[in-house]
Amino acid sequence: MRRTAAAVLIAALAATTVVLAGCTGTTTAAPTPVRSTDLTSSDGGFAKNAVIGVVLTADAATPGDSEDGRSLATRFREELTEAGFRPDVRVAGADQAARQRSAVRDLVRTGAKALLVRAADPSSLRTELRTAHDAGVVVVALDGALPSSGGGNDGLSSDYRVDGGDSDAQLVSRTVDMVTSLQRGEEPTTK
Repeated sequence: MRRTAAAVLIAALAATTVVLAGCTGTTTAAPTPVRSTDLTSSDGGFAKNAVIGVVLTADAATPGDSEDGRSLATRFREELTEAGFRPDVRVAGADQAARQRSAVRDLVRTGAKALLVRAADPSSLRTELRTAHDAGVVVVALDGALPSSGGGNDGLSSDYRVDGGDSDAQLVSRTVDMVTSLQRGEEPTTK
């Protein structure tokens, strides 16, 4: 009788553990562990020299007509570096959504603290953006909305959104200001 009672108790405890374990955790296969040495504290900020991932469409590789001859990709690389960050800029063709998905996965896996995304096909990034959120990466949509990833989240596709305004220079300036606020652990203001 004691053996049966002990077996029932052990089975009940094991079932409870399985149920409770299923109630916690992430909704996707977030990379574990995310390689990170950039966190400064639990204040929500990150180190000044953090990796900032930038995922852009093919048009970002060519200079704008009314600009100073620098492409959007070059502007992000230069101005994020000038602000003290380590930018990792990835440019994929507008027809190459798979390259953008791969870039987002790679940037999350290698420890980017923020992702700045101008999507070629926004709906194709749902899973990757959910993984980024689960890994604690701040996602900033550039110029356009990013899709909600579902799965019981709050319905937000990105943590923040920056509209370009009239030029690439304005887009980059506003974005770098936002990343700097995030780095300090502050809630960025949108302009």
